[in-house]
Amino acid sequence: MGNIVLLDDLTINKIAAGEVIENPAAAIKEMVENSIDAGATSVTVEVKNGGKTLIKITDNGKGIARDDLPLAIERHATSKLRQIEDLDKIDSFGFRGEALASIASISKMTIISKTSEDTLATKMYVEAGDIVELTEDAGKTGTTIIIENLFFNVPVRYKFLKNDITEFRYIKSAIEKIAISNPGVAIKLINNEKEIFKTYGNGKLEDVIYILFGKKISQNLVNVNYEEGGIEISGFIGNTTIAVDSRKDELFFLNKRYIQNKTLYSSADEAFKGDAGIGKFSFATINLKMPPSFYDVNIHPTKKEVKFKDEALVYRVLYTAIKNAILSKDFLGNKVTEENKEYVNSEFKYVTNHFINSEGNEKNDLSPNSLDSKNNTEIIKRETARKIDYKFIGISFKTYIMIEIDNEMYLIDQHAAHERIMYEQIKDNYKNKINTNTQMMLIPELIELPNKEIEFIKQNMELIKNTGFDIELFGDKTIKINGVPDLEYKSKLSNRRLFLDILDEMTSKQNGNFKSVEERFIATVACKAAVKAGMNLTEKEVDYLIQNLLTLKNPYTCPHGRPTTVKFSKKDFV
Repeated sequence: MGNIVLLDDLTINKIAAGEVIENPAAAIKEMVENSIDAGATSVTVEVKNGGKTLIKITDNGKGIARDDLPLAIERHATSKLRQIEDLDKIDSFGFRGEALASIASISKMTIISKTSEDTLATKMYVEAGDIVELTEDAGKTGTTIIIENLFFNVPVRYKFLKNDITEFRYIKSAIEKIAISNPGVAIKLINNEKEIFKTYGNGKLEDVIYILFGKKISQNLVNVNYEEGGIEISGFIGNTTIAVDSRKDELFFLNKRYIQNKTLYSSADEAFKGDAGIGKFSFATINLKMPPSFYDVNIHPTKKEVKFKDEALVYRVLYTAIKNAILSKDFLGNKVTEENKEYVNSEFKYVTNHFINSEGNEKNDLSPNSLDSKNNTEIIKRETARKIDYKFIGISFKTYIMIEIDNEMYLIDQHAAHERIMYEQIKDNYKNKINTNTQMMLIPELIELPNKEIEFIKQNMELIKNTGFDIELFGDKTIKINGVPDLEYKSKLSNRRLFLDILDEMTSKQNGNFKSVEERFIATVACKAAVKAGMNLTEKEVDYLIQNLLTLKNPYTCPHGRPTTVKFSKKDFV
């Protein structure tokens, strides 16, 4: 007799449960998504002991017909799929027909359901996958599912559950994601008889964000709304002030289904670069809407993983959507927006060409001549510079420029603001390979360097020259500097000190916010060249900085992500 046998249905369902139902949160997610697939506009989730002893889900969906109820707990029984070709058309949350069968096989389950055509509801009690009782019951249209003692017959799985607090945290996170992606559904979560949150179901995502994340987040949102190539992007991102240290608040949904995908994370990282701050992640709740034929979600039973058929298109569309949203923010009270296609395309080309696959004697003044030198190339600026009418108040700590606009006061970080102007010009020169942006020195300087710096220069000579430095090797350990970038400044540091500081930054520090040497070098040159905190500026110099910022497409942060301006309303001082 052979050794291969067919497994019984209960064993098969338990194995499936191990893939689909990792914990109470996974079970709840599957059932709530079924409720939404059934057209529910109101769903209540109630749990006890982290969902281990009780899970109760009540919805007002279309319900399950009496004849269909026994089939609902059969493996691969589904109302959403008829043949393999339908997989390319499925846009519902569920379609495998595994979840309910898996849950039923490892719990004591009661289902009470009624359709609009039924006079009475049908009540079915199931234990370990076997139907124990099927009776009529009173009830409203919709479905109530009660799960008791999850994993009661799978002690190994139960043993690996976390404590009640941790398991509830998983549940809360799962329900929050469903609430975010379905603002038109009123969702209530109850834990140990205490209401945790309740959304309105009014279709307004901003209201859901307020309920789940609080006032500070909801007051610092920027709308995302973009469509291209059959892909619609919608949702909200946060401004710089609410960036955090992890991706916990960076959420992506595909046709309202929460997903995790490296292409999306990578695209968002590039789009947010310089806007979120070094090592920070922006708040984002973004839904991608596209035809089912554009992707494959049938990769893993949990359906969190997804494969796009054209990843390059998805990458570009998401990048463009986020970047457009960033550029739509008001600046110094001016809310005028304009077409940003040329600028965004230029930025995207810069990213994909260079970064996607890579990783002294100060002078305490900033003369108008130093800021107002002639550019060698056109920076992509606003078609019409923003216009503001401001009152200059003064400079605090020789660092923060204070201006008043209407009933609001703004602090402008003079270093961050000038650094952004420098960065845009250096980057534009580099992108366009402008080699005439060098100010030649009357007397070249010879500098002897350690091996580490010499090796960096040898490996990045083209980069250094393309950003405006005219240097050459002069022996084994010596370089000769013939010229420095001809930017909107006259060296606050000596040419020697400027170059050495840049070189030291590049060879001794690692900055995780920048994927490539090119990008980090350009940002470093801008930082070292810009006016520093502690330098005295005249009112004329302040105006020049402000007017230059108003011409930029992206004046909001320095290249490292530090805000150039901070706003205070009159009521903040009351």
